[in-house]
Amino acid sequence: MYILEISHKPIHQVRYLTVASGGVCLVEKYIPILIGEVDVLPNHLDAIIVTSDLQGIDPKNQQLVGHLVLEELENLALQQKIPSLKNTGVILAGDLYAETNKRSGVVGDVREVWHAFRRQFRWVAGVAGNHDSFGTAEEDIQLFKQTKGIYYLDGEIAKNGELNIAGVSGIIGRPSKPFRRRENDFIHEIRELVKQAPDILVLHEGPDYPRHNLLGKSSIRLELEEINKNTKLLVICGHSYWKIPMIVLKNGIQVVKSDSRVIVLVQKKSP
Repeated sequence: MYILEISHKPIHQVRYLTVASGGVCLVEKYIPILIGEVDVLPNHLDAIIVTSDLQGIDPKNQQLVGHLVLEELENLALQQKIPSLKNTGVILAGDLYAETNKRSGVVGDVREVWHAFRRQFRWVAGVAGNHDSFGTAEEDIQLFKQTKGIYYLDGEIAKNGELNIAGVSGIIGRPSKPFRRRENDFIHEIRELVKQAPDILVLHEGPDYPRHNLLGKSSIRLELEEINKNTKLLVICGHSYWKIPMIVLKNGIQVVKSDSRVIVLVQKKSP
């Protein structure tokens, strides 16, 4: 699956509230919904939707904004602006939790957001962000992973028909905190997963891209650039916002930044 183009003009925007920098007040922001075209979609899917870092609140009912995004996607499908959700897969690249009084250090349970997406879509795959939790015990995560149609990934590959999706949850940091790994361990996880030839690699924390002054980890970029040029791999990541939705590394690997945006990938129509 190769991305041919991602439109910079949104087909819709989702209004939400989030904590301003410094945590002094709430501000209004918008999540753009973009259309991207790919050469081919596996498993006879009509679309694959990617998103992450939905760190805000629905101003109407104070629910996590992920629920509002889902509602808006349902409306767009009914209006035939995007394909049917029932034959669409969703990739969540982490950080779906938010609070209205602070942002830094906030962690909360996001299982219901995942379940809500699963009820409407064919399947949901993805990773945890550093603001996410999946219950209070290891048994909670294991039970969550057993849910049909949910592929929670942390150093694993989900084999879904013709589509193999790998993922590493969390960020580089002190392992004493949830969803953090030492840098060497994080890079090792990526290296081992790439050896298994996934079609898509989902990360919460992604690479930097100095050419365009885009934030991320240089160690992740350097590891991804070591991948053979003939390898077909799409990398999806969140955690830090980029002004553009996608870059291409020097070896041809495409990296999609899903932070604070929704991208609907559809197959390019034949002329």
